[in-house]
Amino acid sequence: LCFSGTWSSHKKLCCGIKDLYKSTNMKQIYILLIALLMGLSAKAEKSGSCGPNLKWHLTDDGVLTITGKGEMDDFPNFTYPWDRYDVKHVIIGDSVTIIGDGAFNCCSFLTSVTIPNSVTTIGEAAFRYCSRLTSVTIPNSVTTIGRRAFSGCIYNHRTTKTNQKYPSV
Repeated sequence: LCFSGTWSSHKKLCCGIKDLYKSTNMKQIYILLIALLMGLSAKAEKSGSCGPNLKWHLTDDGVLTITGKGEMDDFPNFTYPWDRYDVKHVIIGDSVTIIGDGAFNCCSFLTSVTIPNSVTTIGEAAFRYCSRLTSVTIPNSVTTIGRRAFSGCIYNHRTTKTNQKYPSV
């Protein structure tokens, strides 16, 4: 940097550059801080709604709990809200009546599901391609199982079946 002028002018220029440097560093720090906070808040979102009166919550160790009363939404084309997490176990609350279409489709880390007696319907492709699924109990309350509900699952020979209406599931 070449400068011609008085010492006073030089000093003002140097201080101005120094202030600009400080300001630029602060901007970078603020941008980094905002990015980190956005990343943390995105990761922190592990709960929400999954039906008109149903809520879901996922723990850090992969346990997804569905609570509330009534029907679960249908989730075509992998639109379920827990799709970006490694769900390992699903606990469906006692007042849930319908497991929605595609609700857990391709949850490849899912190993077990607890279905209560309140459930009457397991939707189409609800557990399709849950290839690690090793434990499911289908209660007698289930009267309808949708097409391909368990297609692509290899758990069948290890399943506890209390529902004699669907012995081949």
